[in-house]
Amino acid sequence: MARKLVAVLVALACGTSVGAAQEKATELTVGVFGLSYTTCSGCDGLFMASTSAAGNGVFSGFGGGSVGVGFYVSPGMSIEPTIAFSTLSGGGSTLTIFGIGAAVPVYFAKGWGRKGTYFAPRFTYNSVSGGGTSASQVVLGASIGTKVPVNDMAAFRVQANFDYGFEGDFAATTAFGALLGISVFFK
Repeated sequence: MARKLVAVLVALACGTSVGAAQEKATELTVGVFGLSYTTCSGCDGLFMASTSAAGNGVFSGFGGGSVGVGFYVSPGMSIEPTIAFSTLSGGGSTLTIFGIGAAVPVYFAKGWGRKGTYFAPRFTYNSVSGGGTSASQVVLGASIGTKVPVNDMAAFRVQANFDYGFEGDFAATTAFGALLGISVFFK
């Protein structure tokens, strides 16, 4: 009985602190435009417009976007689940990348993510399809970026990424990228 009471109290304390943090800020981020340069073992450099790159051929194009929701756990840190989608073409083929993942931005200024520089470790699972085949890849990476306030409710976001895709259905990849987006704050 005592264990159950302690567990309930701990759960309430954790829920209260996260709930209190949510009263300060929740944000929706839209990655409007992304570019990345990807290399993989056994192939030339890949240049594609996407927020996280994976592929097994040479593709280029413009497109790619992402949507993330930032849930703040403190004034200097959030958990940001993200969905990304790109359709790219090159060499007569089309490549579609769907990514789902999460980042944990840590802000140097403790202002609930409304402005300033941040560092974000991230994890992504990519599903890649094209030419009648499909593949998947687990990606670990990090981002560094900054937010420039537009007003009290919005900020422009500029971000640089480094991602490493582990060898799985295709060769391991290394990607360097950039993202331009906008963040809108709900509170």
